[in-house]
Amino acid sequence: MTSAGNGIRKHSAQAPSRSEREDAQLAQVVARRAIRRLDMLEWVIFAVGAGLAAAGGAVIAWMLSGLAGWDFRSTWIGASLLLFVVPGVLSIMQIRRDERTDTRGTQDKQESEDG
Repeated sequence: MTSAGNGIRKHSAQAPSRSEREDAQLAQVVARRAIRRLDMLEWVIFAVGAGLAAAGGAVIAWMLSGLAGWDFRSTWIGASLLLFVVPGVLSIMQIRRDERTDTRGTQDKQESEDG
């Protein structure tokens, strides 16, 4: 049953219609496709970050091997790990902090709406 012909369905005890079920299935397909694409994008960003860390580590190792006489290979490995791990840990910490803030905000909003 719709309200005043505006297409808004009131809650009823009837099962969803065939078109509503088809719309829900289509929405699930679109959501799965979007999730799959975002997963691929995440791996591409991860690979680019690893490549940039390795390249940056090579530049640092090249400079330090020339200036300080350090071994290129071990300096490259150490610098690359630092350039990859430190920003990764910092971003994970920021993501967790944001999630806690969002959770707290949602809980506070629900408590104020409940009374």
